[in-house]
Amino acid sequence: MSVAETVSFWPHIMQPDSGEASSVPSLQDVIEVYNRVCTAVWDAGSHRSQELYRQPKERQAENMEGKQEEDDNCERDHLELDDLPEPVKLHILSFLDVKSVCRLAAASQDWRILGNDNILWRKMLERDGPSWSAIGHRGGTDLSKDDHKWRYLQCCPEAQGHKEASSIGSQLRGYLRSLLPKTLPMIAMFGPGLNTSTSQIVQAIIGGKEGVFKTNMQTTMWQTKLPRRGGGGGLAIKFRNKQDFFLITLYSGTRSEREGQSSANKLLVPKTPTSADAEPEYELKCTFRRLCSEVAGFIFVVDASQGTDHVESGLAEFQAMTDQRWTPDTTPVLVLSCVPGEGETRLPCIRVMEALQLGSMSRPWQVQNAVAGSLQDVDTGVDWLMNNIQGK
Repeated sequence: MSVAETVSFWPHIMQPDSGEASSVPSLQDVIEVYNRVCTAVWDAGSHRSQELYRQPKERQAENMEGKQEEDDNCERDHLELDDLPEPVKLHILSFLDVKSVCRLAAASQDWRILGNDNILWRKMLERDGPSWSAIGHRGGTDLSKDDHKWRYLQCCPEAQGHKEASSIGSQLRGYLRSLLPKTLPMIAMFGPGLNTSTSQIVQAIIGGKEGVFKTNMQTTMWQTKLPRRGGGGGLAIKFRNKQDFFLITLYSGTRSEREGQSSANKLLVPKTPTSADAEPEYELKCTFRRLCSEVAGFIFVVDASQGTDHVESGLAEFQAMTDQRWTPDTTPVLVLSCVPGEGETRLPCIRVMEALQLGSMSRPWQVQNAVAGSLQDVDTGVDWLMNNIQGK
C-alpha cells in the first residue's frame, strides 16, 4: 500500500460510515495506521533504490542527490505522537493519571491546549471521582460551573492535601490563633443518617475510641450549663487527647417517631406557599436558628448504603441549617457518608456531593466516607473539621 493510500485510511477511522456511531479511534486503530505508514514508507524507499541502480552509471550520480533529498523526506514522513489527530491524542490522554496529563501539558503550547480540554477533564472526573474516599472544598468559589478541570483540582483529595501542606498563610493563621484565649467550640450533628442503622455512630462516639474520642461525663447537658442556647442535650468530647469540643445531636423527631419512619421533621417549619400549586418549602425553627448562629461547625450524617434518594431526603434540612441568614458562611460542614458496617456497598462520596448540591455552597465543606459502627475514618473527617474551625 502506498503512503497516499495509507493516509486515506484515516478518514475511515475518524469518520465511520453513516450507519456507524462516531467514536474516538481505539489504540489498536492507531497502531494499525502507524504500521501501515511505516511499511509504505519503507516500500517506497526500497522501490526508488531499485529504480536508481537499474539506470546507466552516468545517470546514477546525477540522480543520487535527488534520491538523498527524497530519502530525507521519507524519514520525516514517519508517524510520531505529535502527528496524530487531536481526537486520538485526547483518547490517549484519557488513559493517563492527572500528574502525567499536567506534565505533558507543560511540554508545548499544543499539548497545553489539549491538556486543558474540558471534555477530557470531565471524563477524568467521572473516572476518578467515584474512587475518592473524601472530597471537599475550602469555599469561596462556585463549583457548579461547567469548568471540569477547575472542579477536579478543587475537589481532588491529593490536590487539596498538597495545597494545605504548602500553604504558609494557613500555618501563620494557625499560629496566631494559638495565641488567642481558648474557647470550647460547639459542633452540631444532624441528618437523615441519624434515623437509620447508621445512627449507631452517636453511641459509638459516646462509648469512645481509644486515642480518638473520649467523653467528658462531667459536662453533658447543654440545658443545665447554657440554657440560653437551646437545641437539646450535648456532650463534651476530647478528640485525640488534645482538642475539646461540645457535640450536640439534633434529631428530626423523637425516638418513637424515628422508629415509626415518620416524615415529620421537628427542626423545620413550612414556609407560606407563594401559590396554590407551589412545591412545599421549609425553613428552620427560630430556636435552632439561634443555635446555628453560635455553632462552630456542622456534622451532617447520611446513610450511604441507602442510595441517592435517602441523601436527597435530607436536602431541605441540610439547606435550612446552613442558610446564611443565620449561619455564618465561614462555618464549615463535614458530611459523613456512612455505612453501618465494613465491606458494605456504598454510594460514592462524589454522588453524595451532587445530591446535596455542595458545588454551589460557598462555605468550607468535605464529604468523608466512614463506617458508623467502628468509627473508621470518622476521625479523619473530624480532624478536617477541627482544623477549619481553628483556621488552619
